[in-house]
Amino acid sequence: MRRFKPALACTTLTFLLLSFVATPATASEPDEVSEEEITSSQGPSPYVEADTEEEAMRKLDAIEKEHPQGISAQAAYKRYGPCTLHPAGFHTRKSAGYKYGGVKPVTVCTKKVTGIKMASQLRVKNGLMWVKAGIEIPQTANDKDLRTGGKYKKKYYTVKFTQTNMKYKCKGTKKHKWSASSIGRLRYQGRTLWARVTSPILSVPCGPH
Repeated sequence: MRRFKPALACTTLTFLLLSFVATPATASEPDEVSEEEITSSQGPSPYVEADTEEEAMRKLDAIEKEHPQGISAQAAYKRYGPCTLHPAGFHTRKSAGYKYGGVKPVTVCTKKVTGIKMASQLRVKNGLMWVKAGIEIPQTANDKDLRTGGKYKKKYYTVKFTQTNMKYKCKGTKKHKWSASSIGRLRYQGRTLWARVTSPILSVPCGPH
């Protein structure tokens, strides 16, 4: 039986990686949220270990109440693990003639990880509530992303992965208030960790569909 163990291990690893890519990074979100929910947490989030997504969200709720402005990477590393998720504000792209917009949240890690997936949902203010704009956009880190480090805010990290695939088409140039929610999920030493952030509110000349 010993000679079959490598093949079995390879099959198991392949299954885990395929499962990680195929499953969503986030649970479904409500169509509308309040201003309080948007502004309750505006900073970076640690990645926390959890057996289920529901458990992860409960832990992140508690962290947001304790650190409404986010938690520093140093503090997050000491208490939770090697990775943090940083929000990014909505902006329109100069390269697309300012006709398309999106957010670019960033995951940084001080140690190697075996998988990262982020998903972002844009929101625009409509009256008193914040409503979804477009669909949730996921992006999974490839092998190069996981092998390549980089600088973020003048500090070098072993892993730096930025979501770059959001391309929301603006309808008109009237200014609207924009935000976004982003959830990250990663694998570290065989464990699953989660993070959640909300983008800062910005007034941008981009109309919702």
